Amino acid sequence: MNPYKFLSYAFVWSLATVTSRIFYSKILTRNKKAFRLKHPTILVTNHPNTLYDPFMAAVPVNRFVHFLANAGLFDIPVLGAFLGSTFGIKVERRQDVGVDGVKLDNDKAFRFAEEFLAKGGCLYIAAEGGSDIPRRIRQFKTGSARIALSTEDKNGFKLGLEILIVGLNYQDQRNFRTPIFRNVGEPIKVIDFEAIYRKDKFQAVTDLTAAMQKQAERLTIHTHDDEEDMLVRQLEEIVQTEDPLSFDLVFDRTKIMISNWQDFQKENQEEVKKFTSKVKQYFSFLQKNKTSDCIFIKTQKSNAKINWWMRTLLMVISYPIFVYGIANNFLANYTPALINRKLKLHAAYTSAVKILSGIFTYLIFYWLQIWIFKQFFTKELFIWMYIGSVILTGFFSWWYKDFAKSTLSGWRLFRLPEENLKSKIELRKSIMYQINSLLK
Repeated sequence: MNPYKFLSYAFVWSLATVTSRIFYSKILTRNKKAFRLKHPTILVTNHPNTLYDPFMAAVPVNRFVHFLANAGLFDIPVLGAFLGSTFGIKVERRQDVGVDGVKLDNDKAFRFAEEFLAKGGCLYIAAEGGSDIPRRIRQFKTGSARIALSTEDKNGFKLGLEILIVGLNYQDQRNFRTPIFRNVGEPIKVIDFEAIYRKDKFQAVTDLTAAMQKQAERLTIHTHDDEEDMLVRQLEEIVQTEDPLSFDLVFDRTKIMISNWQDFQKENQEEVKKFTSKVKQYFSFLQKNKTSDCIFIKTQKSNAKINWWMRTLLMVISYPIFVYGIANNFLANYTPALINRKLKLHAAYTSAVKILSGIFTYLIFYWLQIWIFKQFFTKELFIWMYIGSVILTGFFSWWYKDFAKSTLSGWRLFRLPEENLKSKIELRKSIMYQINSLLK
């Protein structure tokens, strides 16, 4: 590998590692040992978070990873040039060509991919062909399977090529300090499809793609449609209040709940309607009062008002720290959000835009603020104290904002008639009873 590519990869790898650790609160990984690759590998993930999904999968891998990237990215100034000269392999999609009936020209990309894998490389492919927010696996494209089988065929099925599926599960990929769960599957051995390939190449591609899709659905939260996903998220919120778990264990619980819910729907249509109506009614109440299930339950405890007065006192005492943090982080923090709104890109690009633009805004505005501070305070100790205070109070102001919102929403609940609150508690109990049956 030439020095330029090595340094470029090291830089991007380091940048992705640092920024992901800052933006996301936790990155949990199951079956981490599978990332220690021993064979040429095609790395495949679901694709809910555009530019960051490849990094979430590639950073832990013990190889330099090349990426099949859609042609549209190569049209972006700077990014396109960087991808073309480093680890990006340009692949055309129908939406990139923009003309119906025009044959896609990916022969060169596929040849490069096959040669790269034949040398023992690791190739990342987003098999869905595009990025989207909903928690479901869309139909996999056949390109991954065709590259895998063609590569093995040209090497006598002696490469030991494997396909490693990584399920990327984000709590909310667009928002700061939310967790990620990487669910890594067992490698799919391409040689297992050799016999079928010898008889029928098309069937082998179909079967391998189906095997990849099935494993991806097992490794992720896979709902049927937006309505089901919304319902499941609401049930997750309720049960997490009752029994808080780490995000990887929340995943396991949700998988059980979805499976049982889908079975329940097949034979209990009337009960399904009643139950979904109850859930909608309960969450309509929460939304109307700008609160959450967790806060609602906390305000119904016997000592709730004492706790809320303590929360309010903490809000008042720490308000100056919040103002200091906001003032020192406002431009660096909110400029990326403004850029994201102005670009009006698909929602799946939100975190990528925020993170990539944030790299520059934080460097620029922090440097400018430190320079201004140095004009008044020249002692090195004071400068370092200022830098530390800006970073720490920045995180504090982010926490304070949510803390204040939840505290105020609690006071709104305290003002509601007791009869109204009791009826919602009973409604929630009936919902929780059904949830418990779905988790058995």
